[in-house]
Amino acid sequence: MATPRSAELPPQLDRRPEARAFQIDELLPRVQEGKIRLPPFQRALRWEDSDRIDFFDSIYRGYPIGTLLFWQRQAPAGRLSLGKLNIDAPARSDALWVVDGQQRITTLAETLLGRLASDGRAMHFDLKEMKFIYAKARQEVIESELPRLPMAVVLDSNQLLEWLFAHPKLGPAQRALALDVGKRIREYQMPCYIVETSDEQVLRTIFHRINRSGRPLEDHEVFNALFGSLSQDQPSDLRHVAQRASEMGFGPLADGDVLSALLAVKGLPLDRDFTDALHRDEVPAALRATEAALRETIVFLRRDAGFAHVELLPYTLPIVVLSKFFHEFPTPRDRSRLLLRRWLWRGALGARLTGATVGMRQHLACIREDDEEGSVQRLLALAGTAPAEDIHHLDSFHFARARSKLQCCALASLGPRDLMSGELLDVTALFSAPGEEKVPTVLRGKLAEDERASGLANRILHPRLPTRDMIKAITTTSDEPTLASHAISSEARAALRAGNAARFLALREAALCQTVHRYFQRQGEWNADDSPSLSSMIVSED
Repeated sequence: MATPRSAELPPQLDRRPEARAFQIDELLPRVQEGKIRLPPFQRALRWEDSDRIDFFDSIYRGYPIGTLLFWQRQAPAGRLSLGKLNIDAPARSDALWVVDGQQRITTLAETLLGRLASDGRAMHFDLKEMKFIYAKARQEVIESELPRLPMAVVLDSNQLLEWLFAHPKLGPAQRALALDVGKRIREYQMPCYIVETSDEQVLRTIFHRINRSGRPLEDHEVFNALFGSLSQDQPSDLRHVAQRASEMGFGPLADGDVLSALLAVKGLPLDRDFTDALHRDEVPAALRATEAALRETIVFLRRDAGFAHVELLPYTLPIVVLSKFFHEFPTPRDRSRLLLRRWLWRGALGARLTGATVGMRQHLACIREDDEEGSVQRLLALAGTAPAEDIHHLDSFHFARARSKLQCCALASLGPRDLMSGELLDVTALFSAPGEEKVPTVLRGKLAEDERASGLANRILHPRLPTRDMIKAITTTSDEPTLASHAISSEARAALRAGNAARFLALREAALCQTVHRYFQRQGEWNADDSPSLSSMIVSED
């Protein structure tokens, strides 16, 4: 476990920061030419539309909007992404890296440098209501309605004049207002400090202190800010670990879960400030160890436990606990893997893996160095001896609920096939596809008035189809194995073909009840012998 180093004094700056101010029409050309850069340890853009509107309204009214902080140092050539705006920047020795002010600069660049598309949603100034809004640019304007001034034309005064000439029906007051909006934005002075230092830790210390106030960063953002690497270290931060893990086809892991796994691997508490307990020199090795542990965890979850995709995992606690286990025991015995699967499924079916602080601490405490099988036995003891009472209830399906995710695993265990081609479906691909409805409904509208329509009986692991096409695919399929792979009997197909949706749902629910019950029994193995391997019980006579 890392020892705290809070007694270490922070480094000092050799030179005082340079204080100056940029007008917005001076600042953004520096963004365009790649002089201003966003370092990889900055947080992702977090502002909502309302934040951006308030920001521009403050500029328009002359309110203070805070001080920017830049770090002057060299920068390589690369493609810069500022929100939706992409810039190809050359290498330069005098780049200004943003230490504080990412969201302000990104919002300015994305809003004022973006292209005005006729169907694109962008910020405008409503010349009638005299306020900033988000709206789609319109090619035509109703005669009785004043056009909205797009912010994408105000940075360049010539472009603003062209826009005014293109709208001759504007009155003198509206034309003057549009010119005033442009002038106020272009000439707004943004104060900043420019720091010159070769010590990266100085900037991280400043960043950490700045971001203790205002809208707080998430823990994983703090980690990436303080410990992420600007060098070519691999992996460089939590996002990089998560990205490399996602390449295994299990789906994206959240940065927060990766941080929890890293803290577990390091033996640090998950519910306390880690910034003093971790030292920068330890982080590269910790990231590599966490990546290795997560890879073994993903292999176990997919191959041993039967979770095809992270979306099907009902709780995130197993990711953290298994990461610690596989860090301590990278190549466990087959018996340990079997018992770990029982722990995982029993705990999930019994709703004992919710990830609450106390529960997480208890589970992590079970894993002890040089005691593989004892660790597994202690975990099993926390899993309970019976499933939750409602785990077999098929009503009120909602994929965000643990019960529904586990029931989807039962659906996946049937080896679902494409209703039209009969080809085996890639369950991982289904859950990786974009869209909110991962497990689409079979029947909708008036066909879904039966009470069972809100439950699992009306869900199917299959690419989403319009209701009419879904019904046609089911009723015209002659291949019985394909229907059975979705728990649809020939009798249920006949009921749907006859237009009896209620009977179809009732028959499918009955079939799914058996499927879910058998699958959960098989995975939990509640009555199996949980003793450790024989070799672990042999006591040496020495």
